[in-house]
Amino acid sequence: MASQWIRALACAVIVLCVLGGWGLAADDATTAPETASPIGEAAAQSSGFAAAAPRGRWDPAAGSGEIVLDNGSYYSVFQGEADVEAWYDTTGRDVTGTVLEGEAGRSEGEPFRLSSAIPADQPPGRYAGDDLTVRVQEPRIRTVTLYNSVGTELEDPSELQREESLLVVVDWNYAAAEDLQVDLIDHDGNLSIEREVLSTDPTEAQSDRLPDGVDADTLAREEQGLGSTNASTASWLFDLGAVDDGTYTLRIEGVDDLTTDEAAETFRFTVGTDATPAASPTPTASPTPTASPTETASPTATPTTSPTATPTASPTETTSPTTPAGSPGPTERPTTSSPAPTTASPSGTEPPTQPTTTEEPGFGVTAAIAALVVVLLQALRVRRR
Repeated sequence: MASQWIRALACAVIVLCVLGGWGLAADDATTAPETASPIGEAAAQSSGFAAAAPRGRWDPAAGSGEIVLDNGSYYSVFQGEADVEAWYDTTGRDVTGTVLEGEAGRSEGEPFRLSSAIPADQPPGRYAGDDLTVRVQEPRIRTVTLYNSVGTELEDPSELQREESLLVVVDWNYAAAEDLQVDLIDHDGNLSIEREVLSTDPTEAQSDRLPDGVDADTLAREEQGLGSTNASTASWLFDLGAVDDGTYTLRIEGVDDLTTDEAAETFRFTVGTDATPAASPTPTASPTPTASPTETASPTATPTTSPTATPTASPTETTSPTTPAGSPGPTERPTTSSPAPTTASPSGTEPPTQPTTTEEPGFGVTAAIAALVVVLLQALRVRRR
């Protein structure tokens, strides 16, 4: 009987050891901290920089920020750009100072250093090196289209009627780099008066000429573009009834560095010259080929007079031109600042945060208790025998 009791006790001990070890292993697998990724913080930065390429870290309203390049897209930058805070690749590596080499055309064999400014005379073309690619372009205004009050496109705006309104629609190739600004200069006083002349009240015909999605309220914004209006075209409306007679210059250019050569456009025109005479010209009779020599009848030709231009829905107030609230002054610039660049270096990563573990009874403790109960029951059975 004693030997049976001993065998029962031995079996219980074996079961206790096996189940207890299993429970401890299960507890260890559950509470062990996760192994940190070998990439760590750099992985998150890589994703961010790749998504930001090439101008996601750039402010076109100020013409400054960071540029991200990859190894095959040949993202565009422009001659004369400055205020480049840093150049990165898509992994977050700072590549400022890297020298690329021109591949073809005017840029072939030419060096291009990734620095804080792009030389205005940097040969345009494609450059590559160190797993980086970029394309240098000449900044230019592609098109400027002018429409009068009845929506007619003006090929020569040199002379406009005083009661006209003038719609200006502009497209430029460096919208990602810089917004555009407009100046209307009064030659009599050499003053920039666009703030007093810009309007938000286009005629119906002019509204039909606006690009899709353009709000009339933006027509009086002196600065327009991706940073100011989130649009890659610019549209301005000038109420010429709000200006005095005289000669004016309309100038369109970038808000920061891109203000020369084809990056800018200038028009000169005269307002209020009354090109159409108030009096009708004296009619002159045209000889009638079939008239007999004895006919002395006065000519019946109706004198032709130049039609007087009738403004369509032109603003009539001349003393208080419509100016949208909060519109900046003639020489003001938007106060939006460049977004602060991410200062974390890809190599300066913080140690991963270790998960907090808590000790709780696992499967091993439960198994041990169950085994102990089995041993006690078996011992009682043996004693009864």
